[in-house]
Amino acid sequence: MVHSLVVGIAGGSASGKTTITTRLRTAVEQSGRTVDVLASDPYMYHDVDRGPTFVSPTTGEVTFDCNRPESVDWLAFLRDLGTRTSDVAAPDVLLVEGLMILHVAAVRERLDLRLFVELDADERALRRLLRDMKEPRGLREPEVIANYYRESARIGHALYIEPSRQYADIIVRGDAPPDRVQPLLLAMIDRLLGEHSAREPST
Repeated sequence: MVHSLVVGIAGGSASGKTTITTRLRTAVEQSGRTVDVLASDPYMYHDVDRGPTFVSPTTGEVTFDCNRPESVDWLAFLRDLGTRTSDVAAPDVLLVEGLMILHVAAVRERLDLRLFVELDADERALRRLLRDMKEPRGLREPEVIANYYRESARIGHALYIEPSRQYADIIVRGDAPPDRVQPLLLAMIDRLLGEHSAREPST
């Protein structure tokens, strides 16, 4: 049975993970390989009854904290990761994207290639502000977005996300020109696919 090559793409909120994942997916497809994406965001609990919370110093309200590892249903994520990579229709490459995928050991150990997307904190904060004001995320007021960044996102990044860069095989800038990053990543994937295929038992 052929198993997918699993490429993990981690990094802070608004660092450029999704953009790099999307571009890399297109590049892999254009190289003639099959590729799919598994993101951790859909596995997030999104409510105060099931996920971690904190009391906002600004409002005094109990708020869902999406910047802690316990905010994601990792058991379900790992189950689907196993299915997606070993199914008869498994793609050649599975791109796994998420804030904490290098922090969580059970996920990290499943990755054949580990990427960390870095970007300066002020740029991430600005990107997050602009993004959340445009998207229907429930955080459209600048003051609300800024408070959540200070009280949750910044802290979670320092505690869990930034330290996980030590596990990365390669660190890329979230604002790097695509024509500099994509060829390098595609070459690494091609090399690993060759090694991956050589290790697969013949049927």
